[in-house]
Amino acid sequence: MTMRRSFAVSLLGGLLLAGCASKQDVGPVSAPTTPASAQEALRPYYASLAAKLPVAPPNPALADDTTLTRIAFGSCINENRAMAFWDVIAAQKPQAFLLIGDNVYGDTGATGAADIPTLSASYRKLSSRQEFDRFRRSVPMMTTWDDHDFGENDVGGSFAFKEWAEKAYESYWSSSAEVRGRPGVYESRIVGPEGKRVQFILLDTRFFRSDLVRMPYRDPGPSLGWYLPNVDPKATMLGDAQWQWLEGELTKPAELRFIISSTQVVTSAHNFEGWTNFPKERDRLYRLLADKGVNNALFLSGDRHAGGFYKADVPGLSRPVWDFTSSSLNFAFGRGNNADREPDPARTGGFWAIPNFGQIDIDWSAKKVTLSLRRDDGSVIEEQLVSPF
Repeated sequence: MTMRRSFAVSLLGGLLLAGCASKQDVGPVSAPTTPASAQEALRPYYASLAAKLPVAPPNPALADDTTLTRIAFGSCINENRAMAFWDVIAAQKPQAFLLIGDNVYGDTGATGAADIPTLSASYRKLSSRQEFDRFRRSVPMMTTWDDHDFGENDVGGSFAFKEWAEKAYESYWSSSAEVRGRPGVYESRIVGPEGKRVQFILLDTRFFRSDLVRMPYRDPGPSLGWYLPNVDPKATMLGDAQWQWLEGELTKPAELRFIISSTQVVTSAHNFEGWTNFPKERDRLYRLLADKGVNNALFLSGDRHAGGFYKADVPGLSRPVWDFTSSSLNFAFGRGNNADREPDPARTGGFWAIPNFGQIDIDWSAKKVTLSLRRDDGSVIEEQLVSPF
């Protein structure tokens, strides 16, 4: 019997026993309360667990006054596959690395147990990999999660075990007190002296997200995904608290901003996961950028097991908005350029389904940023030169 089932049986038994209390009992009998959600029902069980959660190797701090000229990022790491890419990225000498989702595949082989033992096992496996250990101890890192380290493929805020997944995430990545003190794993940081400040806004596109709308089943299935736009006015990508937080973050002074979303923002060319699933929420994001006059933001995204560059013209902004997708570090779903499979007017080049990482070089004197999608040997696949200042 899985923990999910055994816990449900235990909870039901408690409610039945409460309802069968003797009429001779002295004092009023309180009616049993029904948990408002699966998450609420599981909290007593989680509070009783004494499990020691895994912790990543120590990581050097990134000094607040660092003038950033090179950062790197990536997503989608299968902890059981080759990891030579870590040494390749380290050789590029990035000052920071952003790991932006599917940092392990912790849902592989999941049994439905509420403490998600496969997730803890995946974190431990990642820590055992020498290349990751070496990189983690030498390059400052920032992280957010996606579905496979959240707990289940394509799930969002209704995922029953999300609070334990959050606890495991915050334990492993040694999250800040600010992150630990609120639901979700979103956070922000500004690095650099005045005139060269870089803001990193790492969104949580899982913990609060509304359910996806799925197409009716058909055979053969659609080649570009099963999901339809969710147009429910109450549907959300970030949740109210994170939206309010994001608005506040965008008022902080910075010369350059990176908004990190685990799933793609700009493209609407597929029916897999992305902000395209919630068009009203994407419109809200664009309006927020325009209302705050944020012309200096670049989106970084992952999830797709392929990489590419995308841009969109947003009403109210004087420059195009770029979305740089890098995925996967070692788990690509192809052998080359899949552009013909997924035509996209928003994409500026190929759609590269080969192992890749993203590198970002900032030239403060020229006010230019070079975005380069790179193979796992460090060579350049494609580059884009942008002027977001």
